Amino acid sequence: MRTFNLKIFFLLFCLTLVVNVFSQSTIQLKFSPIGIHPFNETNKHLFDNKIDENAIFVTEPLFLLCYESYLREDSFAFRGMFGFLNDAAAKPAITLHLGLKQRLVQIWRNSFSVGAGFNLYGRGLWSTIPGYIQEKHWGANGTWEYKLGFMGELEYALFLNDKNDLTLSLLYGHQQNTFTVTIGYKYWISSIIKHPKKCGNCPFQKASKHWTP
Repeated sequence: MRTFNLKIFFLLFCLTLVVNVFSQSTIQLKFSPIGIHPFNETNKHLFDNKIDENAIFVTEPLFLLCYESYLREDSFAFRGMFGFLNDAAAKPAITLHLGLKQRLVQIWRNSFSVGAGFNLYGRGLWSTIPGYIQEKHWGANGTWEYKLGFMGELEYALFLNDKNDLTLSLLYGHQQNTFTVTIGYKYWISSIIKHPKKCGNCPFQKASKHWTP
């Protein structure tokens, strides 16, 4: 069953990249140097690159590639993310995400959005580390293990021009029980809007000039 769920998740992720290719879409690269672990975790004693004594802040370099396809105007999107990192136990790890994103508010050049969805965690086997305590719901696959979870995000975006934004995000769930803060660059691939709302004066809306009401 776990293998079947994994295959379905990968299939849905691939479909995300081809759905609505010609609608308004973005690609974004996010980076974070630190993972934040505020909860009591079973294997916190294994956190190899901890910054503080309680292992709340841990050096976990993360690179996250994000694709968004907008379903309604430039405010509601279907998205997929793929990331890789050096995790809290200094093991290679990946994250794979499918979800939705909604812009909450836009003020002049500034906007805030919230996103959420399902996540697949992957990491090098922790069971090879001396002192490891078995955790539930992880499935092994060779020298890797994986687990399904949830990821949520609060994102601030600064409009630069029609094609470029800078972003700052608070992210939860790129790995289990982990927060992080990312800085990113977003590139708008297409300006063709699906189901646009006519606007008389929207200087910072990512709107095509070619749509008709």
